[in-house]
Amino acid sequence: MRGKVSDYGFNIRDLRRVIAVAEHRSLRQAALALEVDQGTLTRSIQALEHALRIPLFERLRTGARLTATGEAFTKIAASVLEGMDEAMLHLRLRHNGVVGSLRLGLQLSFVQGVVANLFERYQAAYPDVDLQIMDGTRERLLRDVLASRLDAAIVIAGEGWSTRSILLGPERVLAAVARDHPLAARAAVTWSGLSAYFLTLPRRGAGMELRKLALQHGIRPERIMFHDAAIDRLLALVRHGDKILLVTEGATGIRMDGVVFRPVLDEDGPAAFDLALCWRDGESDPVLTHFIELARQTHEDGASFSGVGDV
Repeated sequence: MRGKVSDYGFNIRDLRRVIAVAEHRSLRQAALALEVDQGTLTRSIQALEHALRIPLFERLRTGARLTATGEAFTKIAASVLEGMDEAMLHLRLRHNGVVGSLRLGLQLSFVQGVVANLFERYQAAYPDVDLQIMDGTRERLLRDVLASRLDAAIVIAGEGWSTRSILLGPERVLAAVARDHPLAARAAVTWSGLSAYFLTLPRRGAGMELRKLALQHGIRPERIMFHDAAIDRLLALVRHGDKILLVTEGATGIRMDGVVFRPVLDEDGPAAFDLALCWRDGESDPVLTHFIELARQTHEDGASFSGVGDV
């Protein structure tokens, strides 16, 4: 019956000592390099040979020379040590939040804007972190955070979240219209100006919040239509008709010929949503901790998308 590795009673230190003797071809020189007593090193090698029941070295008057079996063992030992060193380095990097994965939920598009800027800074600082993105409605994403299916989520700030969160900054609401649409000639549009048109909203993402905002400003429910389609498909729909698509600022980086974006104004200025980064209470993974810290810095720096032009 073949013995298991654990039956032989040696450790990583023994492997390093064998390799040192093999490299120096001398117990005395290896002992000096390892900063151990030569007698201790000799007994360690002998104990290892006894445990393995094979000779690793030939003792010569001029030093120590590997046997054929010793050469094979040394190659295996070097491979084991290399793998162990890589594993320990990976663990240290993960402990420091330098490598790993971050499962992040996103309610809004992030081609441009507050979230895009945060991602750019984070990936520049931690390029070896695997950023895994999931989109969805606010309610779904926050449920996934509570259930630990996500590490955190970036959503429109609001009620219904009692654990940890920080504000990231505002993102404006904009109307996407065809370039030849009457509203395209204006620098901005008002809710009253939108009331005469049909508004298109994505069912996913910020759709429900956009509908609520439109209703609060007098848009009739029958003028609001939901679509189960991605933003780029809805922009194409806008380009070929007189419908108006409401989007948040992060979606304005999606380029579509024949479509322009115009800020929506209310009585206080540009209509906007505050975005928040939300995560569960309790100890955080180092990767998430670094993301939260950078999100705080980004918000304090006041970095956001500066404007919207014709697209």
